[in-house]
Amino acid sequence: MTSSLGQFCLNVTDLDRSVAFYTALGLECTSRTEIPQAFEAIVENPAGGSKLQLAQQKQQEAPLDLGTAFWKLYVDTHDIAATFDLARAAGAAVESAPERLDRWPVTVAFVRDLDGYLVELVQRHPWPDDAPAVGPWLGQYCLNVTDIEASIAFYELLGLTCTSRTEIPQAREAIVEAPGTRGKLQLAQQADQDGPVRMGSMWKLYVNTDDCDGLHRRAVDAGHPSLVAPMRLDRWPVTIAFVGDPDGYQVELVQRHEG
Repeated sequence: MTSSLGQFCLNVTDLDRSVAFYTALGLECTSRTEIPQAFEAIVENPAGGSKLQLAQQKQQEAPLDLGTAFWKLYVDTHDIAATFDLARAAGAAVESAPERLDRWPVTVAFVRDLDGYLVELVQRHPWPDDAPAVGPWLGQYCLNVTDIEASIAFYELLGLTCTSRTEIPQAREAIVEAPGTRGKLQLAQQADQDGPVRMGSMWKLYVNTDDCDGLHRRAVDAGHPSLVAPMRLDRWPVTIAFVGDPDGYQVELVQRHEG
């Protein structure tokens, strides 16, 4: 049984506006679809990096309640000054201008997109050879958790690997991923975390698998809640299921079938 991270999904108030913001940064909108409850779009760099799914719920009322669950997403770039300027021109609110860090060989800046989601712009000096030749691209996304050890254990149960741990003044952090694939999830336990995280507008994250039934059963047998039992869809050649992680994040398990 193999697993990898798929896209992550954020609710937005105006899908066209959000797509326009992320494409203004240099990402591409590679798909749009409509499901009964929402209009959806994927933005990414097809050459590499993560995928972000934007969803405008049909019953959505503005403004969004961002909650405390989703912390930030990363946009990686070869030219942070240019990407920062593009973000400002697209209407981003500036949290901090580009600054070279001492601890890591990176320059970072923080902005908020048009719904208030925190976006960390990152330029590494230099990027590794396997980074996309032309940027920007999506890096990891970061979810706040109440118990980082329990969260790591859950995603390892799903077949992912914890590839790094670090500590910054305000949080303990870890990366889980399937090495050699595109997506990365950063988990963060805030030092001042008190009580459960509140989901707000974070919708769901995807874990791709070659055995949806088996992975769903593994999670449920370990005591995690089944939100939707495995089912084969008619519209797409996939079997999906939903499980809840230790903080209540909705994890959609997806198995794609040939044909």
